[in-house]
Amino acid sequence: MFHNLFYFCLGLCITFLILSVIFFFKFDIWNIFNARTGRSVRKAVQSMEEKNAHISPLRRPAGSRHTEALQAEQQNTSSMETQVLSPEDAGFTLEEIQKEADQSHGMFRIEKYIMLIHTDEMA
Repeated sequence: MFHNLFYFCLGLCITFLILSVIFFFKFDIWNIFNARTGRSVRKAVQSMEEKNAHISPLRRPAGSRHTEALQAEQQNTSSMETQVLSPEDAGFTLEEIQKEADQSHGMFRIEKYIMLIHTDEMA
């Protein structure tokens, strides 16, 4: 009886071992383990640092440029006046925006187009 029970338990042990290996790869446990321990974040940061090390540093001017004062003729009063904004002035229509959205992002339907103008002034 114990001999038969031994073979039965041995068969269950081998079956569950095979199932555990299958589930390990099916549910991608290694990546989950890396995410829980923070290894994947460290690897991502390390790879980004390596990529950035190979890229030439950003081009910065050798010296700082001083700002120049505005000329008096550039500061006329007509350019300093506030103009009322309207949707017609923006130059965009719902059809143009929909066409641009369809070309750049695929199937994307714009249901409502609202232009917000940052003012509380009533005309």
